Amino acid sequence: MSVNLNKNFKIELNTFAGKNVIIETISGKKIKGVLIGLNPDDMSLIVGDAVVDNQQHHRIFLAGQTVAEIYLGEAPFDIQGLRTELERVFKKSGVRYFEDTQTILVMDRYKVTEEGVEGEGPVADRVRRIWSNFREEAAANQEQED
Repeated sequence: MSVNLNKNFKIELNTFAGKNVIIETISGKKIKGVLIGLNPDDMSLIVGDAVVDNQQHHRIFLAGQTVAEIYLGEAPFDIQGLRTELERVFKKSGVRYFEDTQTILVMDRYKVTEEGVEGEGPVADRVRRIWSNFREEAAANQEQED
């Protein structure tokens, strides 16, 4: 089986987008904030609502060569788990998953992402309930772990 590691790397990087991260620089400084931009070519970052040495900053830019490590500060959304839940209700043939964009398409009509469900009508409402219940259960499980 052939594995495209470059593609997997980019997919994993995308899971950090919009999430709370902890960044350690090569000088040992820790920066906490929300990752709002990343250049995969040189690993330069833009961090929003950043905290550096107990000082709040609206935005900071970090040159890639200064970044030693990036930690995800929260558990990633389990889009695969949501896909499984949707497949139980809408059958596998009614659910398509697009790994590169972390998007699920239900009945070729309703787009589902970590942020929510796009579409209107009774089916969209049903998908929204499944999405909402899945998020609530994941949050409850996370609280139990912490």
